[in-house]
Amino acid sequence: MLTLSDLCAELSITPATGRNWIKLGKIKPEGKKGRSYLFSEEYVSSLKADLENGKIKSLKSRRNKTYVSGKLLYSSYIPATSPNLPLVNKLISDIADFESCSALTTEPKETAGSSEQTKPFELTDSMLKAILAGCAKRLIAKRIPDEEQEKYSHLITELHPSEDDASLPEDILSLTGSFEYVPGEDTLGLIYISLKHLRARKSEGAYYTPGTIVQRLLGHLFEASILSEGQDKQILDPGCGTGNFLLCLPPGIPAGNLYGYDLDETSILLARINLALKYRIPDIDFWKEHLLVRDFLHENKNDKTFDIILGNPPWGSSFTADERTYLKDTFECGKAKSPDSFDLFTEQALGLLKNGGTLSYVLPESVLLVKTHHIIRELLLKMTTLTHLEYLGDVFDHVQCPSVIMQVQKSADSFLSKNPVVYEKDSSFKITTKRKLTGDAFDFLMPDNEYRILNHLETLPDAKRLEGNAGFALGIVTGANKEMLKSRKTANNEVILKGIDIFKYAFKIPKCYINFDPDKCQQVAPLSMYRAPEKLLYRFIGGRLVFAYDDKQTLSLNSCNIVIPNIENLSMKYIMAILNCSASEYYFIKKFRSVKILRSHIEQIPIPDADADTQSDITAIIDSILELCRNPETLKPTTEEEQKSKLTALYKELDDKCFKLFNLSDSDISFIKDELKNENLFLPL
Repeated sequence: MLTLSDLCAELSITPATGRNWIKLGKIKPEGKKGRSYLFSEEYVSSLKADLENGKIKSLKSRRNKTYVSGKLLYSSYIPATSPNLPLVNKLISDIADFESCSALTTEPKETAGSSEQTKPFELTDSMLKAILAGCAKRLIAKRIPDEEQEKYSHLITELHPSEDDASLPEDILSLTGSFEYVPGEDTLGLIYISLKHLRARKSEGAYYTPGTIVQRLLGHLFEASILSEGQDKQILDPGCGTGNFLLCLPPGIPAGNLYGYDLDETSILLARINLALKYRIPDIDFWKEHLLVRDFLHENKNDKTFDIILGNPPWGSSFTADERTYLKDTFECGKAKSPDSFDLFTEQALGLLKNGGTLSYVLPESVLLVKTHHIIRELLLKMTTLTHLEYLGDVFDHVQCPSVIMQVQKSADSFLSKNPVVYEKDSSFKITTKRKLTGDAFDFLMPDNEYRILNHLETLPDAKRLEGNAGFALGIVTGANKEMLKSRKTANNEVILKGIDIFKYAFKIPKCYINFDPDKCQQVAPLSMYRAPEKLLYRFIGGRLVFAYDDKQTLSLNSCNIVIPNIENLSMKYIMAILNCSASEYYFIKKFRSVKILRSHIEQIPIPDADADTQSDITAIIDSILELCRNPETLKPTTEEEQKSKLTALYKELDDKCFKLFNLSDSDISFIKDELKNENLFLPL
């Protein structure tokens, strides 16, 4: 059994809130031990799930805000060692608790002849600004001498003109007087963005940059001696938010060189306070000229140009119909079916950079590879030279989106002419050899030697491709797996495969059956694909090439897709061997780096031509693998360990034959084997 303290810890609520919920009947103890309430683990787990999905009707319109407060705190925005981080966390938690308790304790208030509902507490925009103003006053007091503090009052008044804070709880107001001024730290920004609703951040395309990533971006500029020689350089952050990039620039760069734009007025007001404190310049008119509420995409290219444009532009912003028309008429990227704001911000930056100027952005990794961003890649190839590229992985709080720092110089020189440095985790390398580049994709996450091998595979003479030479189909989407899939065989059902049942060359027959009626399924490919005399099945998810042969007309779910090759003079089993081999695996991993195995990926894999004798040798080995997997008890050796050993030997023999078909040198073969040595072979025993 769990205590009330245990329950509160699981739900991220305070004990006071927990006791209040018991009093109001919102949670129900299953017993008491002394004065302590007790709850079963099952009850707490169920309650936690109901809070997450909003099933508790009394909390449906105002769910437990403390439970999600951890999701609202951008803890990576400032250093973990900051004295302000626990204060911001407590501030958010207290506000969320106050809202939650207010909603729970709201009761009808009787008046003469009527009954009205007491309005629950809700953090308004005015209250939020009052909190920010209180924090700003505290930072001014810690940073600025007493006799000069009055000069900064106009900056506070711009943020929050009213002194009426009566509607805020006293303990929340008292917290605002506890913050410390830390040079280069955007405490005001952390408070502001953490209290904004998650849905608003998504629609605005605002993903706030962790402090470590800001420092990484500025570090690359230092490495190129761009900031160290920045005394006369005009610097712009076109989506500056509350000013975290500008705040972290070296103090030796004059304030008059800095500019920042943002559409969010509160962000700009906070940025002005941040920069005023950094430079100890209280002149509000000065900051109004440098930090502006302005739409960067409407900036006139003839007004002002810059030496450095940096920052983290908006991602995935939504646009109105009128805005789409303007973007289509103004930008090359605006002509895309669904233009992305970061593409548009990149194109606009290229137009506002001086020749020789530097652009350094934090961008989603998709800008390098995804087809919808090909226009901006073509513009980058045409107008810039790459100097630094860092692969960051998933670095944004609450957002799964791999990201990069891309630094380019506006130049007519070729894109790789400056031998750019590429970073990933703790390693780095320079690109020193010429590479074939198009707007189709930028894949730079490989040193020159790896690229040479990839290029060798890609340009293999007489190689075939499955593009235009194969039929593809998705597995079945039932729309009701729980009802339609059974674990017992009957006279009316048949086996249906999932992705986890697929291994290289063969599949394992699961205890999963379906009474297949296409009309009852949500999505079904042409039946001829499932019932083909022979076909290849492959795992859709997993980041590995895993293809199995099927000549039993077996059904498959949508985690297990279908390809039916049709290349003249090449057998299906031979093509399967190529798709399963280490050379193809290396090609796939290095070229696509995708968890999903897409049709477009499979279509691009080079398939060496082979004569009939070679194909016959390979097919014979595959047949031995299939026989061993389908009828292991009929073959010698008979123990499971011996069967696995035999299967592994057959796989390696097959893999070596495939290596030779790619005309790879012994050293390149050894290199590929070493790269893949720790990978799962996905063998079917």
